[in-house]
Amino acid sequence: MASEYLIDLNDHENSWKSVSVGRTPDGQINSKVGTVIPAEGPRQMFWMLDTIMYAMPPGTDPDKNHMPHEHRYGYETFFVDSGKMWLYIDGMKCLVTKGDILHLQAAQTHGMAFIEDVKYRGTYHDLKVDPDMPALNNIIEHIPEVKDDPEFMNLMPSVKSGLDMIPREPLLFREVPAEQCRAVRNPKRPLAEYRLDGVTMKILTERWENAGANELCCAEMEPGFTAEWMKYPKNRELLYLRKGKIRFKVMNEEFVAYDECLINIPKFAPHSLQVLEKSELYDLGGLTFWSSFLHDYMSIKVNDPDRLMPEVINELKDKFNCQIKRIGRS
Repeated sequence: MASEYLIDLNDHENSWKSVSVGRTPDGQINSKVGTVIPAEGPRQMFWMLDTIMYAMPPGTDPDKNHMPHEHRYGYETFFVDSGKMWLYIDGMKCLVTKGDILHLQAAQTHGMAFIEDVKYRGTYHDLKVDPDMPALNNIIEHIPEVKDDPEFMNLMPSVKSGLDMIPREPLLFREVPAEQCRAVRNPKRPLAEYRLDGVTMKILTERWENAGANELCCAEMEPGFTAEWMKYPKNRELLYLRKGKIRFKVMNEEFVAYDECLINIPKFAPHSLQVLEKSELYDLGGLTFWSSFLHDYMSIKVNDPDRLMPEVINELKDKFNCQIKRIGRS
């Protein structure tokens, strides 16, 4: 039986709670956007969309048809899990491929042109959304045929009614490698990395790049690595297993997560993990101050190792909201 805490992003029938279809001006479908987890709280956290972006029709000029726009308030982080695309941003154009991650900040004008079909998994926060959107999406989920009713679709938010997406003109650019574009992140090029026993922690976005809301950290874990959280952890967790195999225990339920799965863990739920195969796991919630915690931990370990006693480690955990009780190898 499938776990309520495990979401297979390739199982759209069960993972997509609602679907929005995008079309070109001539009526061709260019995207399908599935809502996996709706936004939560005043800062619209933990919002997860799973999108298929379809390749441009043959003969389309991407330099003039890359859908340029900006968000005045919102922040987006996208995982490119298949295909190829051009990214236009900050006066640059670069090729983005499977394995890359895009981090797009508020008021940063950007555009995308999809060379191939792309699995485009996105998390958001602080994106300004019309307050009627959840209610309208709920009706679409229960009565899909309303999307064919012009009277209903006229109720859907537009730019003028408060949807935070402002169209822009095609962008001017110079072509550069993806490594030169700061908006393109990749675990092979972390901002910082910290090697611990059985796991390498890689910082991919900092908290200051997300208006203080969260940060993105990737844990590259070896088989046999284990982690156990506090008995009643205060953080609500959303983890993305991009590749690998991990056995989780959440409350009284055990299950195995695999490639391209979300692990959706409620606040205060006891949980632990055991790595079965080499794995790449992302903390999408980003509520732990991993960058600060890992920096200070390693600084003490290098500069004053005698201080690295349990009470000092616990102080660091309290200071930086780290809810993990212990890690190690089984």
